[in-house]
Amino acid sequence: MNSLKNYREVGIFDLLSAPLNPIGAFDAEQFKKDVRALIDSNPDDKFVAVDLMGLDFVYSDAYNAFIQFQQELSAKGGMLALLSNSKTIADGLVKAGLASKLKVFSFEAEMMSFSLHSQSPEQEGASGTAEEPAVSAVASQNVGGGAAPAKRSERKTGLNRRFTKSFNAIIRNKESDLDKQGMNDLFEEAPTTHKVAPVAVVVVLLLAALAVFILM
Repeated sequence: MNSLKNYREVGIFDLLSAPLNPIGAFDAEQFKKDVRALIDSNPDDKFVAVDLMGLDFVYSDAYNAFIQFQQELSAKGGMLALLSNSKTIADGLVKAGLASKLKVFSFEAEMMSFSLHSQSPEQEGASGTAEEPAVSAVASQNVGGGAAPAKRSERKTGLNRRFTKSFNAIIRNKESDLDKQGMNDLFEEAPTTHKVAPVAVVVVLLLAALAVFILM
């Protein structure tokens, strides 16, 4: 492709190794030369990333270089991305107002996943939108669309189960109370009959004695 050797392909990205100056800091000027050589040699490549793993910070000139190439690649439907898990670099992007303009990946696996699901920043949003109907379809199956609805009435759990159990217990208790009350009523009527019978016998005997007395 070109004479540039300090990069490798990761998904749709050409991942550049971070150029360092003699003191081990990020070399923004060398970075701009490397990206320019890569873009000029491969005009069809729209996705470029720089590997900042192992670096704890970069200077402001690096942020200026990042946004410069992000604007250039974005105009072609691509992007410049960063591979970094440094909190200091992430905070620096926020302070520079670039957090929403530059894509940052924490792992190469994230770059691969992005590559599989998106070919451009615009399509990334579209793919996210495309997933919404799938969620709706699952929801519709839950309410009876597509798959057979679950027989919820056959399985009572939680409060419903406790309510059903206690309601049945109340009904059974009421029936038992009625049964006991009915049995008690039957036994209560018998003593009343026994109380009336002796009185009637006494009255009959008194009337018979009175009749005998009169006849005599």
